[in-house]
Amino acid sequence: MRVAATSLRSEALRENGIGLVETLLALGIATIIVTSMVSLSIFTVRSSLQNKLALEGTQLANQEIEQIRAFRDARAWPDFVAEVNGTNSTNCFNNDCHMSSGLVVLGEEVLGAGTPQELHKSFRLTDQSSGENSLVRVAVTVNWRLGADIKYTNSYTELSDWKVQ
Repeated sequence: MRVAATSLRSEALRENGIGLVETLLALGIATIIVTSMVSLSIFTVRSSLQNKLALEGTQLANQEIEQIRAFRDARAWPDFVAEVNGTNSTNCFNNDCHMSSGLVVLGEEVLGAGTPQELHKSFRLTDQSSGENSLVRVAVTVNWRLGADIKYTNSYTELSDWKVQ
Protein backbone atom coordinates (compact mmCIF):
# COMPACT_ATOMS: atom_id res chain seq x y z
CA MET A 1 0.00 0.00 0.00
CA ARG A 2 2.88 2.24 0.76
CA VAL A 3 4.37 1.77 -2.71
CA ALA A 4 1.07 2.71 -4.34
CA ALA A 5 0.78 5.92 -2.29
CA THR A 6 4.34 6.92 -3.15
CA SER A 7 3.82 6.34 -6.86
CA LEU A 8 0.59 8.35 -6.77
CA ARG A 9 2.37 11.19 -5.04
CA SER A 10 5.25 11.25 -7.56
CA GLU A 11 2.80 11.11 -10.46
CA ALA A 12 0.89 14.06 -8.99
CA LEU A 13 4.14 16.01 -8.74
CA ARG A 14 4.88 15.46 -12.44
CA GLU A 15 1.46 16.78 -13.52
CA ASN A 16 1.53 20.23 -11.95
CA GLY A 17 -0.49 21.99 -14.66
CA ILE A 18 0.52 25.15 -16.52
CA GLY A 19 3.52 26.84 -15.01
CA LEU A 20 4.53 30.47 -14.98
CA VAL A 21 7.05 30.05 -17.81
CA GLU A 22 4.49 28.47 -20.10
CA THR A 23 1.98 31.23 -19.33
CA LEU A 24 4.50 34.00 -20.06
CA LEU A 25 5.56 32.29 -23.29
CA ALA A 26 1.95 32.02 -24.47
CA LEU A 27 1.30 35.66 -23.53
CA GLY A 28 4.42 36.77 -25.47
CA ILE A 29 3.38 34.85 -28.58
CA ALA A 30 -0.15 36.27 -28.38
CA THR A 31 1.26 39.81 -28.03
CA ILE A 32 3.44 39.36 -31.12
CA ILE A 33 0.50 38.05 -33.15
CA VAL A 34 -1.84 40.87 -32.06
CA THR A 35 0.82 43.53 -32.74
CA SER A 36 1.43 42.09 -36.21
CA MET A 37 -2.28 42.10 -37.01
CA VAL A 38 -2.68 45.72 -35.86
CA SER A 39 0.35 46.81 -37.92
CA LEU A 40 -1.01 45.01 -40.95
CA SER A 41 -4.41 46.66 -40.49
CA ILE A 42 -2.87 50.14 -40.21
CA PHE A 43 -0.76 49.54 -43.33
CA THR A 44 -3.82 48.30 -45.24
CA VAL A 45 -5.94 51.31 -44.28
CA ARG A 46 -3.13 53.74 -45.18
CA SER A 47 -2.54 52.05 -48.55
CA SER A 48 -6.25 52.04 -49.28
CA LEU A 49 -6.52 55.77 -48.55
CA GLN A 50 -3.42 56.49 -50.65
CA ASN A 51 -4.84 54.55 -53.62
CA LYS A 52 -8.23 56.21 -53.26
CA LEU A 53 -6.70 59.70 -53.22
CA ALA A 54 -4.39 58.90 -56.16
CA LEU A 55 -7.35 57.71 -58.23
CA GLU A 56 -9.47 60.69 -57.23
CA GLY A 57 -6.57 63.07 -57.95
CA THR A 58 -6.07 61.63 -61.42
CA GLN A 59 -9.78 61.93 -62.18
CA LEU A 60 -9.82 65.55 -60.97
CA ALA A 61 -6.77 66.39 -63.10
CA ASN A 62 -8.43 64.90 -66.19
CA GLN A 63 -11.67 66.78 -65.46
CA GLU A 64 -9.71 70.03 -65.10
CA ILE A 65 -8.08 69.47 -68.50
CA GLU A 66 -11.49 68.82 -70.06
CA GLN A 67 -12.87 72.02 -68.50
CA ILE A 68 -9.93 74.03 -69.86
CA ARG A 69 -10.43 72.45 -73.29
CA ALA A 70 -14.15 73.33 -73.20
CA PHE A 71 -13.24 76.87 -72.09
CA ARG A 72 -10.91 77.15 -75.08
CA ASP A 73 -13.49 75.73 -77.50
CA ALA A 74 -16.18 78.19 -76.36
CA ARG A 75 -14.24 81.24 -77.65
CA ALA A 76 -11.81 82.28 -80.33
CA TRP A 77 -8.15 81.44 -79.72
CA PRO A 78 -7.01 85.06 -79.22
CA ASP A 79 -9.79 85.55 -76.65
CA PHE A 80 -8.79 82.35 -74.84
CA VAL A 81 -5.13 83.42 -74.67
CA ALA A 82 -6.12 86.91 -73.50
CA GLU A 83 -8.35 85.53 -70.72
CA VAL A 84 -5.72 83.18 -69.33
CA ASN A 85 -2.92 85.71 -69.76
CA GLY A 86 -4.03 88.69 -67.73
CA THR A 87 -7.66 89.60 -68.33
CA ASN A 88 -9.54 89.79 -65.01
CA SER A 89 -6.21 89.53 -63.15
CA THR A 90 -5.76 85.86 -64.11
CA ASN A 91 -2.29 85.30 -65.48
CA CYS A 92 -2.14 81.52 -65.61
CA PHE A 93 1.28 81.60 -67.28
CA ASN A 94 2.94 82.89 -64.10
CA ASN A 95 0.47 81.80 -61.39
CA ASP A 96 -1.55 78.76 -60.41
CA CYS A 97 -5.17 78.90 -61.56
CA HIS A 98 -8.19 76.61 -61.49
CA MET A 99 -11.52 76.32 -63.30
CA SER A 100 -14.69 77.15 -61.41
CA SER A 101 -18.16 77.29 -62.98
CA GLY A 102 -16.69 77.67 -66.45
CA LEU A 103 -14.41 80.54 -65.43
CA VAL A 104 -10.67 80.74 -64.89
CA VAL A 105 -9.90 81.66 -61.26
CA LEU A 106 -6.51 82.63 -59.85
CA GLY A 107 -5.07 80.29 -57.18
CA GLU A 108 -5.60 76.66 -56.32
CA GLU A 109 -8.91 75.06 -55.44
CA VAL A 110 -9.13 73.14 -52.16
CA LEU A 111 -11.57 70.23 -52.10
CA GLY A 112 -12.62 68.55 -48.85
CA ALA A 113 -10.89 71.18 -46.70
CA GLY A 114 -10.09 70.02 -43.18
CA THR A 115 -10.66 66.32 -43.90
CA PRO A 116 -8.13 63.52 -44.39
CA GLN A 117 -9.21 63.56 -48.06
CA GLU A 118 -8.27 67.24 -48.62
CA LEU A 119 -7.11 67.77 -52.22
CA HIS A 120 -5.49 70.85 -53.78
CA LYS A 121 -6.06 71.33 -57.52
CA SER A 122 -4.45 73.86 -59.86
CA PHE A 123 -3.05 74.31 -63.34
CA ARG A 124 -0.35 76.39 -64.95
CA LEU A 125 0.13 77.24 -68.61
CA THR A 126 3.33 77.40 -70.64
CA ASP A 127 3.65 79.00 -74.07
CA GLN A 128 5.00 76.43 -76.53
CA SER A 129 4.41 78.53 -79.66
CA SER A 130 6.84 78.44 -82.52
CA GLY A 131 6.55 80.57 -85.65
CA GLU A 132 2.94 80.79 -86.75
CA ASN A 133 1.78 77.80 -84.71
CA SER A 134 0.24 78.87 -81.43
CA LEU A 135 0.52 76.18 -78.76
CA VAL A 136 -0.10 76.23 -75.00
CA ARG A 137 0.92 73.44 -72.61
CA VAL A 138 -1.44 72.84 -69.68
CA ALA A 139 0.02 71.20 -66.56
CA VAL A 140 -2.57 70.23 -63.96
CA THR A 141 -1.41 69.27 -60.47
CA VAL A 142 -3.52 67.69 -57.74
CA ASN A 143 -1.81 67.15 -54.38
CA TRP A 144 -2.77 65.88 -50.95
CA ARG A 145 -1.15 65.20 -47.61
CA LEU A 146 -0.87 61.66 -46.29
CA GLY A 147 0.67 61.77 -42.84
CA ALA A 148 3.87 63.79 -43.12
CA ASP A 149 4.19 63.15 -46.88
CA ILE A 150 2.79 65.28 -49.69
CA LYS A 151 1.68 63.16 -52.61
CA TYR A 152 0.63 64.45 -56.00
CA THR A 153 -0.48 63.55 -59.49
CA ASN A 154 0.15 65.54 -62.65
CA SER A 155 -1.59 65.55 -65.98
CA TYR A 156 -0.44 67.37 -69.10
CA THR A 157 -1.88 68.31 -72.45
CA GLU A 158 -1.20 70.80 -75.21
CA LEU A 159 -3.83 73.09 -76.66
CA SER A 160 -3.71 74.81 -80.00
CA ASP A 161 -5.91 76.91 -82.22
CA TRP A 162 -7.31 73.80 -83.80
CA LYS A 163 -10.16 75.65 -85.52
CA VAL A 164 -7.66 77.42 -87.80
CA GLN A 165 -5.14 74.60 -88.35
